[in-house]
Amino acid sequence: MNDSGRACAFVVDGLTYRGIEWGNPEGPLIIALHGWLDNALSFSVLAPYLAQYRLLALDLSGQGHSDHRSTDATYHIWDDVPQLLGIVEQLGAAPLIVMGHSRGAAIAVLFAAALEKRCSHLVLLDGMLPVPAEESAAARQFRQAQVDREAAKARRRRHFSDVEGFVTARVKLGFSESSARLLAPRALRPHTDGFELTHDPRLNHASAVKLTAGMCAAFYESLTSKTLVLVAEEGLRVRAGLEAALQAVAQVPHCMVQSVPGKHHTHMEEGAEVISTRIRWFLEGADAGVNPDSVTAETVIAQSDAR
Repeated sequence: MNDSGRACAFVVDGLTYRGIEWGNPEGPLIIALHGWLDNALSFSVLAPYLAQYRLLALDLSGQGHSDHRSTDATYHIWDDVPQLLGIVEQLGAAPLIVMGHSRGAAIAVLFAAALEKRCSHLVLLDGMLPVPAEESAAARQFRQAQVDREAAKARRRRHFSDVEGFVTARVKLGFSESSARLLAPRALRPHTDGFELTHDPRLNHASAVKLTAGMCAAFYESLTSKTLVLVAEEGLRVRAGLEAALQAVAQVPHCMVQSVPGKHHTHMEEGAEVISTRIRWFLEGADAGVNPDSVTAETVIAQSDAR
């Protein structure tokens, strides 16, 4: 296998989605969706461990090497789903596996719901649907989105004199130095001042509308795919209300929740081998050193409380 992967591109609705493929071109297809302001390279550490699969990691719109959306468009978590469905049609692959990290995990839930039985397995890496919004906050949320849109007209795109500046900035956000460097080739492009970020600044804007608890429950309950939720021991949801999140995701009909070592980007860092082992066991239905009955949502909650 070529560790650098194979470049790929798809045009749907006038938008070009670019990505990277690894593994066996004839193997079961995994479509992988990266997190907020990450890119397809975030799956390059997992890829060698999943060589028997056709792992297709896409740069989501407005990120990496994929097109930005038109000036009148938005970047809600559901906005990529129509184009992702179009890519599936072009690939002609069914059933398929959907995997997502962080924001990509939220999109993966919606994508799997739209695919219905065409999605056989869903893997969520330290992410799920966003923390539900209270209905009473709807107007405030909507106004904030308008404020962000107006403020963006005067905001300049961020530049770095060299790659080291980008790495330093990402480390301050909680990335390891190695994972920041890993993402750099698709996160930066040359500019007269050195480098500029490739992502669309509108990805920083507040969403005009957010899902409520009832809406999240409806999406979870609609899933027909077998689902594996891998929660990083030091991840975002552990710090931001893990118990409520796990109670919500427990509404998925065929769901297993397990904890894995590391921080939010552990799939790019120290947890990659453990995560790949869990994923292979989950997809193959065979013993890969993990007992499926040994870890439940309640166990994960107890472990987080103990820390």
